[in-house]
Amino acid sequence: MKPWFATLSVLAGLLTPQAATAGPVQDYLDRLVRTEKLPGAVLLVSGPRGRELATAGVANLQTREPVTAQTRFYIASSGKLVTAVATLQLVQERRLGLTDKVYPLVRAIPGISRLRNVQAVTVEQLLSHHSGMADYFDDDFEAMALAEPERVFTADESLAHAYGMKANARPGTEYDYNNTNYVLLGRLVELTDNTPYATAVQRRVLDAVGMSATSVGARKGTPGLAHGYATSDSGKRQDVSHTGWNAITGDGAIVTTALDYEAFIQALFRDGKLLGARTVRQMCTPPDTSPDSGYGLGCSIEESPWGDAWGHNGSVSGFNADTWYFPKIGVTVVFMTNGDFQTDEPDVVNRAVRAYLRNKQ
Repeated sequence: MKPWFATLSVLAGLLTPQAATAGPVQDYLDRLVRTEKLPGAVLLVSGPRGRELATAGVANLQTREPVTAQTRFYIASSGKLVTAVATLQLVQERRLGLTDKVYPLVRAIPGISRLRNVQAVTVEQLLSHHSGMADYFDDDFEAMALAEPERVFTADESLAHAYGMKANARPGTEYDYNNTNYVLLGRLVELTDNTPYATAVQRRVLDAVGMSATSVGARKGTPGLAHGYATSDSGKRQDVSHTGWNAITGDGAIVTTALDYEAFIQALFRDGKLLGARTVRQMCTPPDTSPDSGYGLGCSIEESPWGDAWGHNGSVSGFNADTWYFPKIGVTVVFMTNGDFQTDEPDVVNRAVRAYLRNKQ
């Protein structure tokens, strides 16, 4: 078990050799950080011709600690991939079925019957965001979290915020991305494995891939953490690191390094170490009911000049991440930053791939 309150071994990360940083990938990241006024960022692009890892800026504005290859970032909803993998492993083990109704499996959660649609929704509908349930993470919940920065919200507390809220749609009828689906999936993994979410994903994913610098949540003061900074309308930066460090639920609780998450993306999409090839194809195919949703079973599908990209992005106040694999060209992109974009979100991933390919010609 390696949740936020456990001691994290950082020795493996410190011993990892740093990748090359020169060339167009570094130039692109430097421009991005400067233009978007980001505190810091890391950008890793790897493929058949090698790996480029660029870093820029600082992980902590107070201490001016620079971002390095070993800096650990909160990646928000990019962590939904981990929850999806754990769930689909249970499906492969035939301990869950995609068409199983969720309610009989989670009825032990206090008050769960008050979550509208929960008695009709299936495991597959949670994974593909077709539950129609209300999203617990609304403006009121975010304000409550900001007002209590030291509070760690449990999955049951997060779910309870959505109790009684009007459902957005009938289950299975339309794509409606929301975080309630993945908090509930995290609890489903816990109840099926009879172990805490952090313990389950540690065994099923982190240990299986060798992600020694990755954890569910993070303890304040742990060396190498990137602090997250939100920017007010007046341009003042506020440390909102607690938003990510306190996260322990299945909708996005992963704190990791670029190298660790590269290993995860490749183990999942390239090497077949976490799921079978058939399951990965299903994971990265939108359902027939919503072919244009660009979302499968925990996997986003984005069109690019190099064919479809598989992965997930993540965004919460103070942290942004993009984690993708391009199967046609065998390229992986991992981008993490501890700030908010100042303009409409730039086309980070495609520009990073162009820089990488230009550097390797």
